[in-house]
Amino acid sequence: MCIWLPNWPGQRASVAKSQVDSEAASTERGTPLPVGPILLFRRDPRRGNVVAFANQTARSQGVLPHMPLSQCGPLCPNALVLEYQPQHDLEALVSLAEAAQCFSPIVGLEPVDSDVWAGRSLPEPQGLVLDITGIPDLFGGENSFAHWVCRWFRDRGYLTSIAIANSLGQAWGLANYAFRKEVQDRLLQWENQGCAKETIDNEPEPWIAIGSSQEADAHEFESLPIESLRLDLVTTTKLHRLGIRGVSQLCALPRTSLPSRFGSSLLDRIDCLISGKNETIRSLNPSPELCIEKNFEYATPNRVDVEGTIREQLLYLTRQLKLLEQGALRVVCRVALERNALDLQSAEHSGSHSNGVHAGPLGMASVLQIGLYQPSYDHEHLEWLLQMQLDSPAFQIGDVFWAKGVTTQVTMAAPMTWQQPSLFESDSIKHRESIAKLVDQLSVRLGREQVVAPVVYQNPAPEWTYAWVPMTGLRRTGEEQETKRKLRRPPKRDYQSESTSVGPSSQQVWRRPTRLLAVPAPLTVTECDERQLPSIIRYPIANSQVRNLQGPERIETGWWYGAMQQRDYYRIQLDNGAWIWCFWDYRQKTWYLHGIFD
Repeated sequence: MCIWLPNWPGQRASVAKSQVDSEAASTERGTPLPVGPILLFRRDPRRGNVVAFANQTARSQGVLPHMPLSQCGPLCPNALVLEYQPQHDLEALVSLAEAAQCFSPIVGLEPVDSDVWAGRSLPEPQGLVLDITGIPDLFGGENSFAHWVCRWFRDRGYLTSIAIANSLGQAWGLANYAFRKEVQDRLLQWENQGCAKETIDNEPEPWIAIGSSQEADAHEFESLPIESLRLDLVTTTKLHRLGIRGVSQLCALPRTSLPSRFGSSLLDRIDCLISGKNETIRSLNPSPELCIEKNFEYATPNRVDVEGTIREQLLYLTRQLKLLEQGALRVVCRVALERNALDLQSAEHSGSHSNGVHAGPLGMASVLQIGLYQPSYDHEHLEWLLQMQLDSPAFQIGDVFWAKGVTTQVTMAAPMTWQQPSLFESDSIKHRESIAKLVDQLSVRLGREQVVAPVVYQNPAPEWTYAWVPMTGLRRTGEEQETKRKLRRPPKRDYQSESTSVGPSSQQVWRRPTRLLAVPAPLTVTECDERQLPSIIRYPIANSQVRNLQGPERIETGWWYGAMQQRDYYRIQLDNGAWIWCFWDYRQKTWYLHGIFD
């Protein structure tokens, strides 16, 4: 089975914006606001800021991937422009894949190549693949099972296109290109309706394609375009120049002539789609020695039994990790639940489900996930992190839901870093383990997005010279972040060098304000002198005389950063003793407050 989440980065951004708007909107409940155009840009070394992804509303107004961001202003003047964060998209997709293990024990991300496929703008996964051999019979057939999966994603607010076939290549081709036009139209309508979950629930028929050998033949796959073969852009362009648009046209050519013209990989892609050649699914599940499962003889409402089972499983897994000389970076614990028989009878009698939980043929489960700052096989530390989630109000075992089994697995591990012990122990090495454990505990208790570290960028605009990134997580490739190595790097040199700087030198203590505003605020200048510089400023609420003014320090951004910024910065001392950092914007023709010297 292949589950395609169309335009995954744009869809995730649209859902996030819709949730923010619904919380802040003062309109009547049940009438969500339209999402509007959303642009996700990335930095290109040669072309500057370009569009990485755009939601369907922005695409309908003429915005395309790889388009310079500066050209999108006339097309979408009211677009929400955000920086493309592939790390966030990957982690959200990994979380969905881990939660989707309730349908299949083998769940993986969509396989991608180093080269961009035709029909995609970047080599980023936008879907999930599952091995469902023997599972659809538990749901009453493949069609019924696909409807269960589609409804499961609907409950989370996502649009999907699902296909079931005998191989990964066949399922991927059907999921991505069997309903492509219908999915794009529906995605645009869904964004105009505010990404409301009710609009997905009212959808008449989901996009489900069954391509198994019992219900389909090779003609169904030959009717797909050549982009369904997962070909790179160069090969697809050559085929288009020859007038070959569909798979049926490509299959009509002699196979012996294809490798010399388009490479040997083309035949493999054709065999994967037409003949159903087997491909390996890179599952998120760990090796068998890093996964342990226990089913209770009878369902229990006792929380102590569940905690004791998790403690035993963690002890076993940490021993296995120690033998492999590896440490856990991500641990997932799944507690299988079932509804109390008395509560189930009362719910069926009343025709409702308590807490909005819907039980499927495979039951329900509560998933606990923890991420670590550095590899560890300390079972006490892992137990402490999981205990925080067990004590949370979201995890409930008792009157309504009883536990019938526990599965604990290490979904990501890394080799332990062994270092030569030094003769004299330094403070940094002495407290390194304690700091790592503190970061893990804060990430679990407060959330991964709340425990961040600064990253310095080389950009002339002060508000764009830094960003906050989580200290725990995954890279785009699925590897762990080497956060400690990043923190040991010296910060990049400031954009203004000593030779070109007109303002104060980098050695001056008060060269930059101690408090920088995230967004420059308009500054009211009541009176100017003969040089058109401020002499009386309203700050913070009353007029104040300018006692001292130092500057200007000119900052000008290049065209590759989007809209050009031209500013003259001044350090101003007011009559009340306050020092502020403000600038004159040549584009807006106004003054802005950007920092305060405390």
